[in-house]
Amino acid sequence: MRIILGTKLSRVPVMKALEKVQGIDLVALEDVCDVAPVAKDADALIISDPRGVDGANIAAALREPGSKVRWIQLISAGFDGLMAHGVPDGVVVTNQGGAVSPAVAEHGMTLILSMARRMDEIYARSARGEWDKTFTPPQMSLEGRTLAIVGYGNIGRQLARKAKAFDMKVIGLSRSADADTYADEMHPMTALHDVLAQADVVALCIASTGATRHTMDRAAFAAMKAGALFVNITRGETVDQVALRDALVSGHLRGAAIDVTDPEPLPPGDPLWSAPNIIISPHVAGAGGTGTGGRIVSVIVDNVERFKAGRPLIHLIKP
Repeated sequence: MRIILGTKLSRVPVMKALEKVQGIDLVALEDVCDVAPVAKDADALIISDPRGVDGANIAAALREPGSKVRWIQLISAGFDGLMAHGVPDGVVVTNQGGAVSPAVAEHGMTLILSMARRMDEIYARSARGEWDKTFTPPQMSLEGRTLAIVGYGNIGRQLARKAKAFDMKVIGLSRSADADTYADEMHPMTALHDVLAQADVVALCIASTGATRHTMDRAAFAAMKAGALFVNITRGETVDQVALRDALVSGHLRGAAIDVTDPEPLPPGDPLWSAPNIIISPHVAGAGGTGTGGRIVSVIVDNVERFKAGRPLIHLIKP
């Protein structure tokens, strides 16, 4: 069974783990951009989510006559880059589940704390050698505040767990609205505007699909409580960035912090850069997780063994 590994993310530990698995012919490439020309001769691909031209090229390779690919394992949590170009019937797609979720949620909590405690302004004043205790808007504490998590999946649940340590009330929104240990309330996505109106902080943790594009649109921002904070740590396409900027410029939002944009990277002249009270980090929320690599390796090795044995795969995105 030939498997092509084409990713920079966790490449070395995954490669070392797969070299110990019997019965596979492992082809290790430098990155996902090298995969398309050789993809059709593989039984399986292990890649990071191929966005843009890489996604289009791989999707085209899957449709070539004689393509043997039956399974794609994504090392990333995201899958929209591949799925946007269409994956043929008969090709199963899985991802790494919640392997990166603790790190992403930690970054999300950092962004929330930074806005609440006005750390951006404190850093700037420190660099200028200024001792000034006045802030506009003022600092706030998270204790007793309400956090709405839009998209209560792996990342959302990890963020809720961290928020409870700061004595926040957590309201989750998901398609299923299933009860959870770390959520004080759970609601279906149809209750989005009602929940937004109750929240002091709104965290967007939703996957990017056709149905979730611009989940946070002009109406959603208008539904948010005046003076609330907004965070996005999953996909930029889920936010109408013009509406976000307008909500900041008008003062309706106290602040926003985003780790993802549409497009990426955000062009230097984009108006969002100059919006007031915004923090933009360059899609680094998943970096630095001490346990992430081990969890990714565990999922991949498990799925490789399952694939060899003809058993159901875990973390299924497309059957």
